[in-house]
Order: sequence, then structure tokens, then C-alpha cells
Amino acid sequence: AWSRNQHRVLTMSRNNTLQKTFVAILAGLILGFGSVQSVKAQFFGISLDTAIGYSAAKKGVIGGSVGITHPIPLVPNLGVSSLKFAEDSDYQSTDKSKQINLSTANSITTINIFYNVPFPVVSMAIGLGYGNFLSQTTMTYADSDDSTKNFVDEITEQKLPVTEGFIHVGLPFWNVIEFHIGYHLFSVATINLEKGKIYNYEGEGYNISKGVYTGGMSTIGIQLAF
Repeated sequence: AWSRNQHRVLTMSRNNTLQKTFVAILAGLILGFGSVQSVKAQFFGISLDTAIGYSAAKKGVIGGSVGITHPIPLVPNLGVSSLKFAEDSDYQSTDKSKQINLSTANSITTINIFYNVPFPVVSMAIGLGYGNFLSQTTMTYADSDDSTKNFVDEITEQKLPVTEGFIHVGLPFWNVIEFHIGYHLFSVATINLEKGKIYNYEGEGYNISKGVYTGGMSTIGIQLAF
């Protein structure tokens, strides 16, 4: 009986040893695979995005954003956003012979920081930025009844601060390339398009609106790792 009990104890001990060995090997494989994946995920990269529209622009836009990513934990990534767009607005006086055209060129430039948020299938980047909004308006005054009153009035360039918040959502491939879409919200104070004008047309019945340029920039882009 003692011999059978001893054999049972030895068998159980051998089985426990095999189980522990198997668990240790499995844990090692998992940790090793995780380490490989972590190594693959550690990279420097560049993100290039082009603007496809801006909600506050009446015409087409030129611009986008560039971002530099790195593998250093807790340290934000760095990027730059830029956008240029123009608009033309005509205003009629109560006197039908008189008209004003405002041609405005606008540009936005920001420096931003962002973090990459990992997800099982998609990737996400969330960031904040700060920079400048520049606006230059040229006012053309026309009077069809008096050609001597046709002239161009150069209005002073206006520079205002602008804040930015953005999100990018992408689909990564092989940890080296990612295609994504983005949305950048730029917030800027309403501006007076007539600021700095020389000609005084008070009382002529023009109703010139303010410049409202807060809006969202939609982007598409690619991120490359190296």
C-alpha cells in the first residue's frame, strides 16, 4: 500500500512539474511574442495630410498638416497645420450705381501636439494646437455714374490668435503604413473686414458683414513609419 501511495505521489509530482513547465514555456512564448510586437510598434514616423475642405471657406482651400511621431512614452508628438483660402464678396449700395467688392486672402498656421491612442483595429490621434490667423482684404469701390470714384482701398492686414483641436482616425497596415482621415477645428475671433479702410462710405447704405472664419478642416492622409 505504501508503495502504491508513493508511486501516486511521484506521479502527481511529475504531472505538476510538467504542467508548470508547460505554463512557463507558454508564458515565455506569449511574453516573447508581445515583446516582438512591442518592438515592432516602436517607431519614428511622419504623417502627411492634405486638406479637402474647410467649412468657413466659400471657395477651395490649400493646406493640410504634417506630424512627426516617436516611441517615447508620455511625451507628445509634434505637428504643424496650415491652411490658405480666399473669398470675394460684393455689396450693393442703396444707390444702384455704387458697389463695393471685398477680396480677402486668409491663412492659418498652427503648431500642435498630439497623442496616438491605440485601438484593436483602428488607430486614433488626438491633438491641440495654437497659432495665428492672418487676413488681408482689398476693397474695390466702383461708381458707374462717376468714374473718378473708382479706386482700390488696401485694408491693413489683421493678425489674430487661433486655437486648434483635431482628431485623426486611421487604418494601419503592417505597422509601417497607415491611411487616415482627419478633422481639425480652428477657432478664431470674428474680424472686421473694413478695418483700416481709407474711404468713408457711411450713409451710402452698404451692409458689410463681419468675417467669421471659425470652422472645420477635413483631411485625408498617410502615415509612414521608419
